Amino acid sequence: MKAVIVAPGEGRLIAGSSNGAGITLKVSKTETGDLYSIWEGRMDPGTVGAGPHYHRERDEFFYVLEGEVVLRIGEECHVAGAGTFAFVPRETIHGFHNASSERATILVVHHPAGFERYIEEALHLAARNGTSVERAALAARFDMIPVPAAPET
Repeated sequence: MKAVIVAPGEGRLIAGSSNGAGITLKVSKTETGDLYSIWEGRMDPGTVGAGPHYHRERDEFFYVLEGEVVLRIGEECHVAGAGTFAFVPRETIHGFHNASSERATILVVHHPAGFERYIEEALHLAARNGTSVERAALAARFDMIPVPAAPET
């Protein structure tokens, strides 16, 4: 491995929109020797980043760079403003969304690396209107186990 520097605004765009929302991969398994991957996500107001799910063999780290997101960790929801950090160990139900009226930006680390391939393949599947069976198979292949949303209280 060698050191990597990724300047602001740089990285590989995985998903994006014309208004600047989207996911930019900062480092992947290629640069980190499969240790971890890091991506920056820009979320418009009202956007769901990920519904509730867990991973059997993957840990996640979240850092809110700007704005605020709602992080679901277990059965609790936390409003996380800029500067908030969260560690989500494997086997922990989690999800996140932007419930505010402003754009939010988060930095997400996956350990081990490789989850960025799930995001890319899920986008391709959605673009060709893949079936629910195909979506479930893709999620299973990338250790993405969806769970029902928590009931509203």
